[in-house]
Amino acid sequence: MSITFPADTVPDGAVLGPHHAYIGMMLALLALAVVWDDRAGVEPWVGSVGLLVAVFAFVTVWPFYPATGAVLALSGVLLVLASAFLPFWTGYGWVGPRGALLLGSLIALDDVLEHAFGVPTPLDWLWKAHIVQHIH
Repeated sequence: MSITFPADTVPDGAVLGPHHAYIGMMLALLALAVVWDDRAGVEPWVGSVGLLVAVFAFVTVWPFYPATGAVLALSGVLLVLASAFLPFWTGYGWVGPRGALLLGSLIALDDVLEHAFGVPTPLDWLWKAHIVQHIH
């Protein structure tokens, strides 16, 4: 038995297709944008860098260098996820921008994990089992 990494050399055969990774990343971007100017000199850089790495890797690297793109996309999304637990966010509750950052990173992670490892993920299951047949 051989394991191929990543499972998809190009996510779903079309990197610019409607991936829910993009929905999650946009939600995370919105959360970061909302808090960007809240405190002078203290910015959410870790989450921002993670988001930039994830988007760049998913869109431009993965189609040409699949293993590198998958590793970078996973790393970027995990960095965004981890950034929700940094001291920067201590003044924010989980309802609001901090929660949106966490939710967005989990949505993006669901899609990136599925394309990288070929494992069924909750949102892909929901899409295939309950949504796609109603929109075709």
